[in-house]
Amino acid sequence: MVLDYNETKVGVDNLDKVTATYSCRRMTARWPLVIFFNITDVSAYNAFVLWSEINKDCNSGKLSRRRIFLEQLGYKLVKPHIERRRCLPRASTAAATIVKDIQMETHTPVVQTADRKRGRNNSKTSNICVKCK
Repeated sequence: MVLDYNETKVGVDNLDKVTATYSCRRMTARWPLVIFFNITDVSAYNAFVLWSEINKDCNSGKLSRRRIFLEQLGYKLVKPHIERRRCLPRASTAAATIVKDIQMETHTPVVQTADRKRGRNNSKTSNICVKCK
């Protein structure tokens, strides 16, 4: 059984090596996302293999054929969403008001209190907001 496994594991190792070159994987603690990222990588590679067999002459002289293919694939997957969002009604005054509110919240004056001693493991801040104390 071990000899059979060692003889046939080459295909899986090669697929892992090829998909690791251009991967969409991200650090996550959620196992469904890990599976989703793996399925996406393998599906994109399978699509590239099929596309390469159909379009043998396209980008034949370039070394980064797969990268070019993945860029085009990503663009074509995102394009309908970009077009849909472009047509959404947006009020410029609403966006400006939101931006001003955020700017006002982030630029509130802060005063340092020097009378509090900070211990080694004390995680409390010594900054107090002037507005709300």
